[in-house]
Amino acid sequence: MKGLLTELDNLGCEYIENYSMKRFTSLRVGGEADLLVSPQNYTGFLRILNILSSLDLRWVVLGGGSNTIVADSGLRGVVIVTKKLRNIEIMKDGIVLAESGAVLGTILKNTIDAGLTGFEFAAGIPGTVGGGIFMNAGANGGEIKDVVERVWIWLDGKEEVLSRDEIQFEYRKSNLPKGSVVTKAMFKLRSGNRKESKRSVRDYMDKRSETQPIKMSNTGSIFKNPPEIPAGKLLDELGFKGVGIGGARFSEIHANFIVNSGHAYTSDILKLIEIAKEQAFLRRGVKLETEVRIIRIIGEELN
Repeated sequence: MKGLLTELDNLGCEYIENYSMKRFTSLRVGGEADLLVSPQNYTGFLRILNILSSLDLRWVVLGGGSNTIVADSGLRGVVIVTKKLRNIEIMKDGIVLAESGAVLGTILKNTIDAGLTGFEFAAGIPGTVGGGIFMNAGANGGEIKDVVERVWIWLDGKEEVLSRDEIQFEYRKSNLPKGSVVTKAMFKLRSGNRKESKRSVRDYMDKRSETQPIKMSNTGSIFKNPPEIPAGKLLDELGFKGVGIGGARFSEIHANFIVNSGHAYTSDILKLIEIAKEQAFLRRGVKLETEVRIIRIIGEELN
């Protein structure tokens, strides 16, 4: 680890040892990561990826922590965060280039201001480009796959460019090559009407504030919607609204959200998830699959 810290110092890269992931995840749970690294720019990001791939260390790349749950025991290894990789470039013919750490909501605002439409679906989604592509984020009737044209990834020490078709997006899932990291993406939008776009966003946000627990710490939808029935409707029918363990509970506003009342542990949340899965299958024959990313050990994620 000392060798890595020297390399990071040489790059002028910010890092914090023994970083509490409670401060990072939107659900405000999780133990300490051995090292949290924040690249200052795109070139530094690629350099850090190359350095880490040459070392015998576990590492993971995270965006804004909005769709991530970290184990109470923390993470042994390196967490790279892309919060400073937020460059967005609006080009001709509706082309938008954005680095992996760019916030989807910022892209939405900038593109509407530029007279473009097509990104309105992202209203209220707190994620970043990297995370959004990783999980094919969507809401309000749209998904990332609808607007993405190309995705740049880092894999085995070099950058590659993938087309939308090569990624083979699915519902809340991408099929990126194993071990790859999203570094930036190109989106294709079309000319629109600023007033209409702003009205749509306002309507989406009003609906979200009425139907989701946006004022409490949460991590977005816990489960993907199964083919049979929306996950929130299923959990509501099964009586899960307000059901809690410790400081975590299923929201009284939307049953597919787990909220932190201020003193929850990851173990509380995982217990609630398992109970919901068991009851959904036993009582309705429905297999629920988590949408949230659950990291217990770097490189080993729970479903």
